[in-house]
Amino acid sequence: MIPETDLYAAAFFLADHAAVENGKIYMNGGFWNQMQFPSFPASSTFSVVGVINVPWSAHHQLHKFSVIFTDADGHKFDGEFGGEFQITPSPGTEIGQPFLMPIAAAANGFVFPVPGQYSAQLLVDDDEIARWGFRVSLVEQLAGGSGSGPTDIPRF
Repeated sequence: MIPETDLYAAAFFLADHAAVENGKIYMNGGFWNQMQFPSFPASSTFSVVGVINVPWSAHHQLHKFSVIFTDADGHKFDGEFGGEFQITPSPGTEIGQPFLMPIAAAANGFVFPVPGQYSAQLLVDDDEIARWGFRVSLVEQLAGGSGSGPTDIPRF
């Protein structure tokens, strides 16, 4: 069981597109773990989605978050992003009530150098609180096309 005194990820995954508005996450095509491309290096645009549970004891503190990407050997590669947040409860919030902090960011033109296994990692205050693994594969195109659409989008 996760103690209510710790920050933790209530959710962390990839999506085709996601945005945060009014404290909610709006997304399309979420929760996938495979991408296919006809050649490498390959470029893609997708979103990273997270929801951080911030316990009462961590309110009124500045927290830093970052998302990093690693290959199967754990080597970091370009594409890291991050930010800061601080939770200030509104008047009337019950003492002890945690807060859900949604985050969503677009990885535009993200380059995968080779096929393989990759991970997105969510860190808060330099501690990893979540990891999402995904596979990037080479797919051969049929001569004349298959009519199934572009191959630079996730396929299941």
